[in-house]
Amino acid sequence: MIKRIFSFLLAAILVCSISPMDAFANQTSANTTISYTYSPEYTINIPASISINDSEGFTFSANKIDIGNGKNVKITIDGAATYENGGNFYLYKDKGTANEQRISCRILRGLPTSSSFEDITGLSEVVATFADGSTNPKAYGALKFKPQITSSTPYGTYTGTVYFKIELIDV
Repeated sequence: MIKRIFSFLLAAILVCSISPMDAFANQTSANTTISYTYSPEYTINIPASISINDSEGFTFSANKIDIGNGKNVKITIDGAATYENGGNFYLYKDKGTANEQRISCRILRGLPTSSSFEDITGLSEVVATFADGSTNPKAYGALKFKPQITSSTPYGTYTGTVYFKIELIDV
């Protein structure tokens, strides 16, 4: 008998818990705050590696520049990571070994459509700038590399790494 009462009571509780109930409140209005974040989007193309035997340098490009008016995407060389000895860029052969060799290499910047390029002499020089909607650089946009070879430079393959900072800035 106790089992039947317990079963009936449990069934009644389950029926009541799934039944809709009215909620009474004193307020007659409510609100909901909706938020959406619209962020600038841009994709800059920088090659992972190049051979300056095949091409003197490269051109920066972009797939998408949706940054809004009054903003630019600025690309600079990260001087602290790229340069040594107060602004010198080196290419190394057998780096970190007893046979290590290095040669100085000039970095030049210019417009992709120009034959006139200038030496980068500072540690944080702007190398490209993109404006909203344009996938072509509006300032500079191309780099060239000029190894400083002498008659005593040993033959071999020399490599170096240029590091960049990419920032969204106000104009």
